[in-house]
Amino acid sequence: MKTSRPWFAIIWFAVWGIFQAYAVFSVMNGSWERPAAFPEEAYNSLIYPDLFFIPVYLLTSFLLFRKHPIGRTLGFIAGGAVIYVMIYLLALSGLKGVENLVFDGLFLSVNTTAMIQLGKMKG
Repeated sequence: MKTSRPWFAIIWFAVWGIFQAYAVFSVMNGSWERPAAFPEEAYNSLIYPDLFFIPVYLLTSFLLFRKHPIGRTLGFIAGGAVIYVMIYLLALSGLKGVENLVFDGLFLSVNTTAMIQLGKMKG
């Protein structure tokens, strides 16, 4: 039986990895505007874990595309990292700021959808 690729998860982790790379490097060279709701130290502390997870997000997308058996496991690890960051950012903002709530909630929803797709994969 031929298994189909989890396209939503593949696209999500690729887009998220590219977005995170852009965001981290923008924060590092000072061109990213930190939302006022976030304390600077706590916000900047996310840079170092993101530097580790950016390749994980991109590798996850690649492995899922190639139907590699480790892709699904890595997808759950990457998805867990995204959930952690989104909950951290929501808590850090004190649930203030419409943009923070909308975008963090949207990213959390999309990520959860991708993880559900991975959970329903056969094989």
